[in-house]
Amino acid sequence: MGVGGADLETIGQFPLFQGLAPDALHSLVRGAEVRDCAKRTVIFEQGEPVTHFFGVLSGWVKLFRLRPDGSEVIIEVFGPGESFAEGAIGMPEGYPVSGEMVEAGRLLAVPVADYVERLREEPELVVRTFASLAVNLKRLVSRIETGSSLNSSQRVGAFLLNFCPPPRPGATAADVRLPYDKKLIANRLGMKPETFSRALANLRKHGVTVRGGNAHIADLVHLRRHVSSE
Repeated sequence: MGVGGADLETIGQFPLFQGLAPDALHSLVRGAEVRDCAKRTVIFEQGEPVTHFFGVLSGWVKLFRLRPDGSEVIIEVFGPGESFAEGAIGMPEGYPVSGEMVEAGRLLAVPVADYVERLREEPELVVRTFASLAVNLKRLVSRIETGSSLNSSQRVGAFLLNFCPPPRPGATAADVRLPYDKKLIANRLGMKPETFSRALANLRKHGVTVRGGNAHIADLVHLRRHVSSE
């Protein structure tokens, strides 16, 4: 499916494309397509030739590698408004990871060949692409740093705080909808499911209760203190 007007407006808010004039944006994604993807749709597999990079219009996407025993190592999870796999554009060995839909959603698929041609013609796009890669790298480094410096309950607390909706003026509590299932959250945080469960239990004394896919944070200030404490 081609890119329609409503999707074009959403795509214009992606960091990679933000600030482009409407005509320039329309021209840039002219050869792109919007894909409706079911849950567990494989987007690409590690080692496949790099043909597209992607933006998430809705749903969640996990990038992962497989261990020798067949278990997954989650590299990153991307959600609405984020792009991924643009860093693989210059990799002749193929995609360095596999990508799969965590839930049903819609993706913008941008052909690499067309985009590379535009990069040669428009230096501004080169700068934007490097800026997008820098954001993703900073995010990965931050996650590695968090994983090495915080205990399990602090890591889970930081994850919940990251997904808090913007607080209302004067609000001291918050409700958070978990973006994807607990098993995937645990994997993304580098934990076994049982460690994740223990971390959630530990967070109860810090005012956090989780029921199904929803978390309630009774005291945001207290949780932030817990996450930042050594």
